[in-house]
Amino acid sequence: MGACLSTEKKNKEPKVRTKYHASQRKDPKQLKSALENEPNILIIGAGVAGLACAIELKKYGFEFVHILESSGRIGGRIYTINFGDNTIDLGAQWVHGERGNAVFQMVYKLNLLDSSGDLFTRVDWIRSDGEPVPRALVLKLINLVTTIFENRHQDLADYDGTFNEYLQTKFGQELEKPAFQDVDRSMANSFLRAFCKMEGAAVESGIDQMSGSGFESYEPCPGDNMLNWRDKGFKKFLHVLLGGDEMNELGNLKDCVLFNQRVIRIEWDRMDGSVMVYCEGDQSYLADHVVISVSLGVLKKNSSLFVPVLPSDKRRAINFLGFGHICKIFIEFDAAFWPVSWPGFNVIWQEKDLEDAKNEELKWTTEIYAFYCTKYQPRVLQGWCAGECVEYIETLDSKTLTQGIITILKRFLPKMKIPLPKRVMTSKWTTNPAHLGAYSYPSMLTKSFNTGAEELAQPVNMLAYEPMNDSKMTIEPMTVRPVLLFCGEATSSNHYSTVHGAVESGLREAHRLAGYYLKDL
Repeated sequence: MGACLSTEKKNKEPKVRTKYHASQRKDPKQLKSALENEPNILIIGAGVAGLACAIELKKYGFEFVHILESSGRIGGRIYTINFGDNTIDLGAQWVHGERGNAVFQMVYKLNLLDSSGDLFTRVDWIRSDGEPVPRALVLKLINLVTTIFENRHQDLADYDGTFNEYLQTKFGQELEKPAFQDVDRSMANSFLRAFCKMEGAAVESGIDQMSGSGFESYEPCPGDNMLNWRDKGFKKFLHVLLGGDEMNELGNLKDCVLFNQRVIRIEWDRMDGSVMVYCEGDQSYLADHVVISVSLGVLKKNSSLFVPVLPSDKRRAINFLGFGHICKIFIEFDAAFWPVSWPGFNVIWQEKDLEDAKNEELKWTTEIYAFYCTKYQPRVLQGWCAGECVEYIETLDSKTLTQGIITILKRFLPKMKIPLPKRVMTSKWTTNPAHLGAYSYPSMLTKSFNTGAEELAQPVNMLAYEPMNDSKMTIEPMTVRPVLLFCGEATSSNHYSTVHGAVESGLREAHRLAGYYLKDL
């Protein structure tokens, strides 16, 4: 670790570093030699946005770049672990799209990705009485919803409701047409409810609370939307990003990440324009710029982290952006009890069964909307759940969780013999204090208060003195300096909730800092 990372005990006044003068700014290729008095850049959080920012800053030639990470690992919501016959991703799992996708562009020549196929149309759709919905009807209803999605653009631009409300209304209108007179309305509504849960997870956020115009702001990347990482997991992308491997995961950021550093206070209004970051354990760090890459959930929970409080437009964006809750459940068996080519199934709760189940002790099982087979994991089923019960599910002990899983599998697969699982594991993004949720989305409040990702992405600037480089000058020049910068998927207005959106945001802030020191960048 370089001596650049100034650390002080809380009761000591830190030494002020000499600031880099505007007259020294040159073109990007000369940045490294131009930084005679290098700035300290501190990044909070070693998720993929913070890592991408650090790597890009290093490429620009900044030497004094460090990351404070509250846990003992890198990756944030990319979390690959060994499980079953290979690995599983407790967090991000798929690369969503190809063209315009920063993640895909970095890895597509390395033969790391495999298509998951059109999973959502291949799986069975099974009712809560154990009867599968006929394939022809499933395809008919999927085509109907797909058509609504494809024709939504003009309607949603100025739509005042949630996307879920829009979808429900359009779906109901289409069901009244002659082509759907043979479709049972109750069955169709149960299907749509299941589809909305599934689609909400596919875009990594809940469409029941997302504004219609916010849903429209998301820009899908053309190409395969469900590319998996074979048997390596999403952590393989971290190796590519950092130039690392299994033996050296930090790669080109070796000695740049400080683990188990939980930030408790960020003072950003200092007279010299510097920022002081305090951590648990009576440790503090002095920086010229601090890049905040923590999750939106952490920002929502820790409003007192910043001293003074953040500007009102920033607080408004943090408070009104939505942060969704999704949970994965991995069930490992001694051997697969399902056919080799079976992809899994989506859950369709019928109204009566749904009401009965909600009155039972295992009502949390009604929030599970699918069980899918996972490529390269022949003995593992992956359950998905979303909704109000996610936090509760994450706290369940193994025995209770297993009991619920067996109950729901027996209900929906009555013709299969369901053995006891060997192991059951859930993700815990909502209850993990380092994340407090899964993914952001533009809520109805962001529309009502005219705020969102764009406001969250804006830096917090301060007027600060720059050192004199002319002996005849008697007044130190002032400059507007970005002291707090923000990155992460929640700061992306068009790729929110995705890894590629997070990566893009990290690169954006690195470019912003380089542009500050190089006016012509």
